[in-house]
Amino acid sequence: MIAVADYQALLDFLQEHQTLTLATVGPDGTPHAAALFYAYTEDLRLIFLSAPDTQHAQHIGSSAPVAVTIQADGQDWRRIIGLQLHGIAGPADENARRIYLARFSFIARTESLVQLLRGVRFYVIMPTWVRLIDNRLGFGHKQKWHFHYPSHE
Repeated sequence: MIAVADYQALLDFLQEHQTLTLATVGPDGTPHAAALFYAYTEDLRLIFLSAPDTQHAQHIGSSAPVAVTIQADGQDWRRIIGLQLHGIAGPADENARRIYLARFSFIARTESLVQLLRGVRFYVIMPTWVRLIDNRLGFGHKQKWHFHYPSHE
């Protein structure tokens, strides 16, 4: 695994944003995209919640390849900064709930959202390839990383 110092720019970027666009493909080849709030871990796992009957959750199943983008909306093209990644998505472990609710602490203080949590599941995305684009450093400036997870090699 790559040392945190080698991808600190990614952690900084993830901290500054909170919505990702998740792209999945169904068993019949039908593509789907959904915007979702996310939390993340120091080892760059992205956590989101969703109802298990949503199309993207159905596409994910227990483990599936996915693509993700994260960017601010309405950026000046000369100052665009955004992230693209490929990874594997599946159900998250028990720790994911704690991480997600720490980032979005207002959920625990909002009764209707607490009720909503009863019908959702937490999912995790483990990136295998990440590209950070930052036009502030020069048009088309890109950094790339590759990650390997022992359970998915």
